[in-house]
Amino acid sequence: MKYDVAVIGAGPAGSFAAEKLSSSGYSTLIIDPCDKKKACAGILTARYVRRYGIDEIFVERMLKGVRISFRDTRAEITYRNAVEYSINRESYDSFNLNQAIDAGSELKKDLVISIDEEDSFVGIKTKKEYIPADYAIIAAGVSDLSRICGGTKEYAFCVQHRKDQKPQDYFEIDMLNSGYSWTVPKKDHVITGTSSPAGYPDMPGERGLIPINGPVKNTFSRRFLLAGDAAGFVSPFEGEGIYYARRSGEIAAEVLSGTIEGRNTLSDYESRWKKEFDFSTLAMISRILSNERIIDSFVRSIRDKERFNKLVEDILTKENKELNIKDIHFLIKTLI
Repeated sequence: MKYDVAVIGAGPAGSFAAEKLSSSGYSTLIIDPCDKKKACAGILTARYVRRYGIDEIFVERMLKGVRISFRDTRAEITYRNAVEYSINRESYDSFNLNQAIDAGSELKKDLVISIDEEDSFVGIKTKKEYIPADYAIIAAGVSDLSRICGGTKEYAFCVQHRKDQKPQDYFEIDMLNSGYSWTVPKKDHVITGTSSPAGYPDMPGERGLIPINGPVKNTFSRRFLLAGDAAGFVSPFEGEGIYYARRSGEIAAEVLSGTIEGRNTLSDYESRWKKEFDFSTLAMISRILSNERIIDSFVRSIRDKERFNKLVEDILTKENKELNIKDIHFLIKTLI
């Protein structure tokens, strides 16, 4: 059978894209081995909650804010106008995948080995079979497949594990010059993790890869689109990945629908997500936080300066969609 769209990956990018396409009447196939637990802190950020709300099925704990540390310096941001949630990522993914299936998507539990772009279709080779489709969405995270198809090639190695300790109501992040570590409260325990650009940290736990340095150069091709982690849509500074995954999957589905109906081309995908995702501000902040002296100044300023504390809160929660020039000058002047 030839499908209108094959969606590779059953995470938030893939499941929400598939649900949208199936609901619009397109024959949609989701391909995912469904055999791995996602190494993810599992946070629905304030931006996600404002746009999509939450479902108690997968919520573990409501978060009050974030605590940021560097060496012996510790700062706390208690959200004034926002709320975030710690979730069970496995339950969240299962819920979203079932929503897509209920909308009419078909699921094949299989691993995609390669994709060949032909003039009028894409040929998808899996471990079990060969599947043709008019178009594809690659939402398989940081993987061999996404790298072959132009996906992110810059990533950090992370390991996370469960600790049986009393959870607090704050997401905690310890900033390191060569990486970072985190602690996320769950219902009756915490999840701790560490990342490094040089290789997996020497500790037990679930392993995964986190994209760094922002989106890839090209997120579209003649017959497929890259979404979620595969496209580099992750901001470690914000602890943000799920929102970008879901929204990019939705945008990909909308652009594909328009392409099938002759209203636009796949290149419109890039202009759409660039209009919504402000990775330029995040790249600027990452460049500023480029050495230990500035990282130390950053954490101390959050702790000691109310205006700076509020500015970082606005960046993290997207309370203000864009920083104005005055805010940017204040940020730079404070740190440098």
